[in-house]
This record gives sequence, C-alpha cells and structure tokens, in this order.
Amino acid sequence: MERLLQQWRSLTKQGIKIIGLSCLNVDRSFVFRSFWQQAQLFQTSCYYYNKGYKHIQQLYCEESFYRFVPTGQVFDPASREQFSNGLYLIDDFANFKDLDPVEQGYREAVLQNLLDLISLQDHVFIILLSSYFSFSQRISAEIPILELSLPDVSQVKSLVMSYLAKARMGLADEINQQRLVNICCGLPRGEIQLALNTNGALAPDFPDLIRLMLSYKLRSLRQLGLEFISDPDVLEAGGLDLLQEFLTNRVAKLNEPGAVRYGLRPPKGMILLGPPGTGKSLSAKLAAKALGYPLLGLSWGNVLGSDNPDYTLARILEVADTLDRCVLLADDFDKGFTGWESGGSSRRLSQRLLTWMQERTSHVFMIATVNRIQLLPSEIKRRFDDGGIWFVDLPHLGALYHVFQLHLRKYFSTQFQHGDPWNEDVWYKILQGYKGCTPVEIANAVMRCAAQFYCELGKDERSSASIDPMVTPEQLLDQLTQFQKASIRDEADLQAIRNTAYYARPASSSDHSIFAAPNSELFDYACVK
Repeated sequence: MERLLQQWRSLTKQGIKIIGLSCLNVDRSFVFRSFWQQAQLFQTSCYYYNKGYKHIQQLYCEESFYRFVPTGQVFDPASREQFSNGLYLIDDFANFKDLDPVEQGYREAVLQNLLDLISLQDHVFIILLSSYFSFSQRISAEIPILELSLPDVSQVKSLVMSYLAKARMGLADEINQQRLVNICCGLPRGEIQLALNTNGALAPDFPDLIRLMLSYKLRSLRQLGLEFISDPDVLEAGGLDLLQEFLTNRVAKLNEPGAVRYGLRPPKGMILLGPPGTGKSLSAKLAAKALGYPLLGLSWGNVLGSDNPDYTLARILEVADTLDRCVLLADDFDKGFTGWESGGSSRRLSQRLLTWMQERTSHVFMIATVNRIQLLPSEIKRRFDDGGIWFVDLPHLGALYHVFQLHLRKYFSTQFQHGDPWNEDVWYKILQGYKGCTPVEIANAVMRCAAQFYCELGKDERSSASIDPMVTPEQLLDQLTQFQKASIRDEADLQAIRNTAYYARPASSSDHSIFAAPNSELFDYACVK
C-alpha cells in the first residue's frame, strides 16, 4: 500500500489531481484508512461518494473501523462550488463496459466536468475507485490508473502474524505459521483478514485453522476460475521419456537459484499436443511435482464465459504472479480460440495473455494442452518457443507395457511388487490386444479388474479387506470387450491431429523394448558375382 501512496504523491506533485485506483471491494477498508491518513498529513478532510448516497460523506477512521458522516452537500459535478478543499474518493464512474450510450455519455460528462473543475482548485484531489477500469478513449488519456496489487509474501506474513498476535495463537510452531502464510498467498488483503477472523472463530486450534483456511482458499480461487489440482496418482507418465527428461533435466534445473548467477532463466511454458487420454494433463502434474510447485488449472472456456472476461483473466494472472513459483495448466487451450480471426473477446483476451507471457518476470511455468493446434494464433504459439511444442501420441508396445506396470503395481501391489509374474509370450498377447489404446483406457481397464475382484468377495472378506487382490491375463483381455479403442472410435480425429504435428517434438523415444517390431528392409538384394 505504501508504494501505491508514493506513486499517488508523485503524481500530485506533477499537478495531476484526479487518478483511478483499481482495487477489489474487499480491500476498500485498506484504501479508506490509507487515504484518510494522507488527508490528515495534508491537514484536510477526506470524503467519499457513490451513487447510493444522496450527499457526499465525510470519512472518519478509528482504530479498528471507519464510518461515514453526511455533509448535507449534494453531489453535483457541474457546480464550481461543489468541492471544498479535501481528498475525495468517488465510486461508480470508472467502468464503461457494457453501458448503454446514454449512461456512458453521462459518465463521460461527469468525469470531464471533474477534470475541468479541479484544475482550478489547488487543494482538491480525487481518486476514482473501481475493481475494473474501462474508460472511453475520450477520457482514458487524461486519467492515470494505479493498481492495488495483491500482497506479496512479506505483506501476507505481516497480516498473518498480526492476526495471530491478536488471537493469541502466536505460540504455533514456525513451520505451521509458514504453512498458513503460504495458504494466504494469492488472496487480497481484506479477504485474508476476513477469512482469518471468520475461520479463527470456528477453529478450536491451529491445525483446524490451517485446514479451514485451505478450504476457504480453494473455494475462493474456484469462483475466480482457478483450481488447485491434486498430485498425480502414479509416479511417472508411462512411455513419455523424452518429455520427462526435458522437465527433469532442463526445466527443473533452470529453476534452481544457481541458474540466476549464469544469467539463465527457466522456460516460460510449453504446449502439449495430442489426442485426449494420452497423458498430457498427467505430464503437467508430474512437472509441478518435479519443480515442487503448486499446480493451478485455468479454464479458458470459463474465462470467456464469465460476466467480465477481461477482469477475470487479469485476476487469474495476478494470482499466478503473486504465487510466483507455480505451474499454470491451461487444459484444452485451443477451444477458447474458435473465431479468433473475427475479433471480439477471444482476440482481446489473447492479446492480454500474449503481453503477460512476454513481459512477466515471475517464475510461472505455463503448460497448455491442445488437440487442434491449428486453432491457436501464431502469436500465441511463438510465446511457447522456449519450452517447445511436444506431440504426445498413442503409446507404442514398449510404452504400453510401461503403462500397464504402473497401474498393476498400484492396484495389485502384492502380485507385482517383486517383479513381473507373467512371461514375454503372455505380455505380447496382451499388448497386441491393447495396441491403439490410450493410457487412460489402460488405467481404466486395470481399475475395473480390481473393482471386479473386490465385488466378487464375500461380505466378511470385503469388511476385513485382508485378501490381496489378484488379476489374470485373461481378465485384462476380457476388458477389451467392454470399450471401443480410441484409435478406432476417433480414427479421423487422431489422423487430423497427427497431420498437424509434423514440426512438434516427440514426447516418446522410439520403441527399443523386447516387444518392438524388428527392423526389416523393404527389398532384399542378391549379390551378383
């Protein structure tokens, strides 16, 4: 907040008496208190007005609350005697988005009158408040916009420690205190205070406060259009060895502090191209785990479908920047760019995203998964050049074996913990049957075998859960009759994706397993003597 006040004071010294201040409604108490204190330093009064009031209100701040007192003066921006000396906080006039022409013309006239009137008065300053600014061209050039950004880690820690001291929870160990600070990062100041006070009253102890605050944050970010995605259910993505090697040996290492001393920074993002179910989202989860970063899910479709897409995207990117070290997963990224060439909100938002990806200095690593890369504008694709475009295809036989092993060890751990109980011939039959399946289809087949084993147990056996699950090759092969392979069901779509992936980097190396088909010459030549 102090930095924002310094910027405002600098503008006033240059003769700029009216500014816009972008802040969330929940942060208004910080804004009121800060500018009331500035008014005290100037030895003047602080006033407030929005269209819900008939009269201008004088603002008073006490130790823990603020109040408004009517002045009896009607808000009339056409009157030269309207504003006595003071600092005025005015709501409701800064957002022109989706207004009818009459209302927009009225607001333009009000702001123009304010600009003209206060230019003649030396000790009148106006701050226009809004959570989102959208002036017309006629006004925007004359009113600078300042922004109350989300608090950084040190500011969040100050808010948390202040609450703990008042709530007498300061005896919590340092690790749990830091956990609470990390949970509060990404939330506005006012929301942190409100959530701590509310959940603190419900929590009997510090661990419960942490649990309630985490649940609150997840709900808050979900309303914004972000999701905290859970950890992967397997340790690796079967068959995607080249992609995993890049994430481990390049991205993770360039995120180490030592890379900065060499003038290096990690890639800003990557595109994963491929059919659904091939492990793109799982790779994003594994990337976040390798980096030790939280994984945020961004739905481009939800952004476009929100009441104010520009504001929603701006808030999401601000949250990501504030968290700093995180992975931002934009799943099905291509679906948000249909009709991009015709302009509209999709084009405007993509330009905002382009600017953010180009100019940001935070360590956000963005992963975009796409099925139809031809829908992405070339400007967007270029922003992923440092991390590259990777093609995640259907797995070959060696990768299929790897995927099977991952999920068999998960559901049938006792049977497979000491090695593979089945010989090469058995596996060759299974892999030939599952050729053309996606990793998700294989995972579902193994899970259904485990579910079948459990459901066939007796009531007492299910209750005790003392019998180790077992599976046979015949049961796995029988699962092939329960679904249609993606390679058959979506053959045309799969081929269309492959046709656009000729310049992408392969996520998997060639099949060098014992199940790979042997290389053979198309023609045999006889040596003639």
